[in-house]
Amino acid sequence: MNKRYGVLFLLGLLLLSCVEQIDFPLDRQEEKLIVSGQISNLQEEKYIYLSKTTSADRQPLPSGQYLVLNDLPRPVSNAGVFLVSSSNAVFQLREVSPGKYELGRSVPIEEDQSYFVEIQVDGKTYRSSPEEMPSEVGTDELAYEFTLGELNDAPEVPVISIFSDVKLPDTSEPYYLRWDVEEAYFWQLTFFPNPFNSAPPPCYVFGFPQPERFALLNEESVRAGSEGSRQLLAQRRVDQSFLSRHYFTVRQVSLSKRAFDYWSNVRDLVNNTGSVFDTPPAPVRGNVINVGNPDEVVLGYVEIARVAQKRIYTTQADVPFVLEEVCRYLPGKPAIEYPRSCRTCDAFPNSTNQVPEWWFDL
Repeated sequence: MNKRYGVLFLLGLLLLSCVEQIDFPLDRQEEKLIVSGQISNLQEEKYIYLSKTTSADRQPLPSGQYLVLNDLPRPVSNAGVFLVSSSNAVFQLREVSPGKYELGRSVPIEEDQSYFVEIQVDGKTYRSSPEEMPSEVGTDELAYEFTLGELNDAPEVPVISIFSDVKLPDTSEPYYLRWDVEEAYFWQLTFFPNPFNSAPPPCYVFGFPQPERFALLNEESVRAGSEGSRQLLAQRRVDQSFLSRHYFTVRQVSLSKRAFDYWSNVRDLVNNTGSVFDTPPAPVRGNVINVGNPDEVVLGYVEIARVAQKRIYTTQADVPFVLEEVCRYLPGKPAIEYPRSCRTCDAFPNSTNQVPEWWFDL
């Protein structure tokens, strides 16, 4: 599952998920386009996310049986989205869900080529600034640690921390690194007795353990001694999601200096407010402009990055805390009295019944 762009993830990322709302000082008289995404060396589908901030005259949206009025970004559909290389190769992305545009894994991202994304929507053309994929990225040696501690102002709660002992890029050139951490876990639905003795479908849930945390590192901070090679990448509370296999996917992202500065500014903003997935992602101008009107404010960033990806997982046997099995079947207890998350995988916003292709690789 690739998001952060949905991190842009990251904004999109990541835009893949919205949690709390932050009131940023934006002019709500005018909608603003948000563009986010990452084009990398990994052999996987890549995504560009398009949405717009809301304006004062926004219209209600249907939600179940109701109409709701909120300030969440609204997906931008039916846009033309293209990846363009410095050799004039053009690849069109296809819209796979509202505001989410996919580049197939068969498209090669080549060395010594610069790339930009062009977006055609509402009679306007937008372009990201061209960037080359950095030549080097480091590696991560991952570890986790269970402790009792304070998290999100809650004292003495069970916490898992994800660390990396980083091997820095082997280069004499400046480097700029960011880490993205995603999680995925198996959720055991309640096995209710039935005439065919058929088990409930499998349920795999995806998310971000700590989207408000930004781990950033460059050679200047290492040389100055303000940052070491051991990085705390994410923390989250230990809950029932650790009853089964629980993966953490760590992506070390090698960026351009401009992208690094952008994420540094976003981190400063998030630290003063909330989460990268709050609305809107940040009133920080990125690298996308309106070709016909460069003064238009466009939010978000499209990065061309070299990525090294690694995973680590825990099982229930690794957890030093007692976890209640909330979905265990109890004879005589009506199904309606079980939490919805015990009855259907759809209770989780980002979930699937299909096992990820990499699930048993480790």
